[in-house]
Amino acid sequence: MARLPFNNDIRVTSPYGWRVLDGQRQWHGGIDLVGEDYRIRAAMGGTVAVSQIVEDRANATWQWGNYVCVLGDDGNYIYYCHMAERRVHVGQRVKAGDILGIMGSTGYSFGDHLHFEVRDSANRTLDPAAYLGIRNEVGEISADEPAAESNTAWSDEAVAWAEANGIIYGDGNGNLMLDEPCTRRQMVTFLHRFAKSIGRA
Repeated sequence: MARLPFNNDIRVTSPYGWRVLDGQRQWHGGIDLVGEDYRIRAAMGGTVAVSQIVEDRANATWQWGNYVCVLGDDGNYIYYCHMAERRVHVGQRVKAGDILGIMGSTGYSFGDHLHFEVRDSANRTLDPAAYLGIRNEVGEISADEPAAESNTAWSDEAVAWAEANGIIYGDGNGNLMLDEPCTRRQMVTFLHRFAKSIGRA
């Protein structure tokens, strides 16, 4: 799991997912964080792929302003946006915890914060809260708060259990199907039984 991009307590100001901005419903592909310590740190070790400011509004990434993208050691691209100042260059190797820049409000921003975004190698956004092990909701996060359990790990465990018990099967292409059609009640029963089997219910 990645580390938090700040050393001190942070505040989530806008979670990942759908939100209303300027009166319009918009998809927010990252999570907005405000750190007590303005120094933004690498959440994961890797190599700096981009370190630039985009000011040309014809470029879709102008909204990020001053930003850094690190190709993480896990194969994901991690974006750190709206920086006041960048402190790394393209090709530089960074370790988790290294300072990448200073939190700011460049680009399309309404105040100092870090827009933190994670994309896979196919350029699909991943849940950055799960990536960091924090709650995907507005509020305070203490630097010494235990990490939230990844939903991905829990769902992987549920899928493995359902496959082992003949409830679902794969088609060999990464798709899972139910062995037979089921109702919502049956699906909830399956989830409850799984939760009991791992001591969660």
